[in-house]
Parts: sequence; C-alpha cells; structure tokens
Amino acid sequence: MPHNNSSLTSILCVITGLFLWTVYEYLGHRYLFHGEDTWMHYVPQNKWVYTGHFMVHGIHHAFPQDRMRLTFPPVPGYFLIWLVIYFPLSFVIPTHLFHTIFLGALLGYQLYDEMHYFMHHSSPEPGYFRNMKLYHMQHHYKFGTIGFGVSSKFWDLVFKSDIPMDNKGKAKSL
Repeated sequence: MPHNNSSLTSILCVITGLFLWTVYEYLGHRYLFHGEDTWMHYVPQNKWVYTGHFMVHGIHHAFPQDRMRLTFPPVPGYFLIWLVIYFPLSFVIPTHLFHTIFLGALLGYQLYDEMHYFMHHSSPEPGYFRNMKLYHMQHHYKFGTIGFGVSSKFWDLVFKSDIPMDNKGKAKSL
C-alpha cells in the first residue's frame, strides 16, 4: 500500500540521507580510500590490487591539484553508491521512506564533490570553508593517516582521527 509522506516527513528524510552521507564519506575515505592503513595489509601483494587502489584514490594524493583527478568518475562512483549505500539500505529502511532518504544521500554526495573541488581550487574567505580547506590540505600534505572528513570534521572528532589545529588554522605538531 503506498504511503503519502508529508512535507515534513520528506524534509526529515532528506536530512537523514544527508547525515547518512557524512557517515559514508568518512568511513569510505578512511577505510576504503586509505585502505593501505587498514584492509590492504590482509590482501595478498598483487600489482592489480595496488594499481586499482592507486587509481581510485592514491592518484589524487599524488597530484592533489590536478583538476582532472579530483572527483570520483561518475559511472564507477554511482555503481559504488549503489553497492554500498542503495542496496544495503534498501533492506533496512521502509520502502515509503527509502527513496527520499536516498535522495538526501545523493544530494550529500553531490555537495561533497562540489565542496571537495572548491577546497582544492579556491581561496575562500575566512570562515567555515577556509577552515575546512586548511584542514583538508593538512590531510593531503602532512597528516595523510588522519583528518578524513572532507565536508566536516564531525566524524573525525567522534572517532578521534582529527588533525589538531590552532585557532589560526595551522596544524599543531603531533
């Protein structure tokens, strides 16, 4: 039986999807894209695995200012989203809410991609975006094993993987 969601329910579902995206952004960046620190220790040394991993994210760290290697290619990106977000969540979220929540997650992914590009190729004014740019650049150039949040430091703070920064946006020594 179809459900008619109220506007408030729809808005809350989109916000839930945006929030879920932040979890996926953090976990994917930390455990998938930086797999050399976690799961790759358990994979047999194989040139195809290492090459694939490098092509997915390592190349971005090797050339962080290359505009052509900044965002995940759309086709494999949306396949990955289907595999790790759409498919698993479709089993646990009620059908009448699922697509609106998934819409929020897709919106989160799009905002993340736009923000990531902005951080690499802009000079933001003082405030949140400059702070996040400085934080993200510290992840690229100094602290590659911490600071996995791209659009927010929230999950870095929760999981204690944040880059310690002073009030001027400079990284403190570890």
